[in-house]
Amino acid sequence: MKRIYQRKNNDIENDSGTDDSTTESQRTRQRDPLNDALRFIRYRARSEWEVENKLRQRGYSQEVIQKTISTLKEKGFIDDEKFAYLYAYDNLTLHYKGPFRIRYELRQLHVDEYTIEDAIKKVVSEVDVSEIIKKITEGLDEHKKREKLYRQGFGGD
Repeated sequence: MKRIYQRKNNDIENDSGTDDSTTESQRTRQRDPLNDALRFIRYRARSEWEVENKLRQRGYSQEVIQKTISTLKEKGFIDDEKFAYLYAYDNLTLHYKGPFRIRYELRQLHVDEYTIEDAIKKVVSEVDVSEIIKKITEGLDEHKKREKLYRQGFGGD
């Protein structure tokens, strides 16, 4: 049941706290692309392409999108090198994905090739990959070990 309250200035307000006199077009004009982007970035690190794509889906013009992205880059919220490193590290250590699979997924997120290779090299040098492989293949016979490693994105080693 929707309740309607009378405000002091005689505007009508419903339970949701929105003013009935505000139209939908006024609400959409009040959106801020920077706030939308920050809300999108809040949950996990994002690539520049992901943020640009999300803002495009929200209906912002290309000029506004580029301006927003440059602001986010200046403030350090978007950095494809940092994103690629964090993505590779998390996927290798937490999700046990191999370098080939991580490389594929980063390409899907439109991270450039040099950045991908650099991030994967850093992560592989920091993490004990043999320990991760042991965890993945624990209790499996040789054939199943090989299949599992290929599926997870580890090479033919």
